Amino acid sequence: DCETLLRQENEELCISKQVLEKKIEELLDLQEQYKSREVAMTRSLEESGGKVTQLSDSVAFFKSIIPDTKKAIASAEKSIDLLENKCQHLEDIISAKYRKIIALVDQILKHSNATIEPKTYSSNSEGNYGRRGVANLNMI
Repeated sequence: DCETLLRQENEELCISKQVLEKKIEELLDLQEQYKSREVAMTRSLEESGGKVTQLSDSVAFFKSIIPDTKKAIASAEKSIDLLENKCQHLEDIISAKYRKIIALVDQILKHSNATIEPKTYSSNSEGNYGRRGVANLNMI
């Protein structure tokens, strides 16, 4: 009887040992998964840290060029204003010259006759010649 009890107890212990070994194996697998995830997270943090550093450097750089950019914009605005003023001045000159040309054309038209014929003729033959001369001029 004692021997049977010992065998039963031994079998139960063997079963418990197997269950414990499986549990230990599962725990070791979980521990490896944890380590793997920890390594991945550490790498990710390092990469993120590098990216944060890059972003910080970029922000610092852009902050440093803001004053120069503002100066360049102000200078460009002044140049644009100067060019607009020059353009307006040139447009005024062109407009004045255009008005002067129109005035000169008006004066020329005032002083010229509609025909080239003389007001009086000394003879009929000259009068015809004068008209033919105008006709010839019109063909030109």
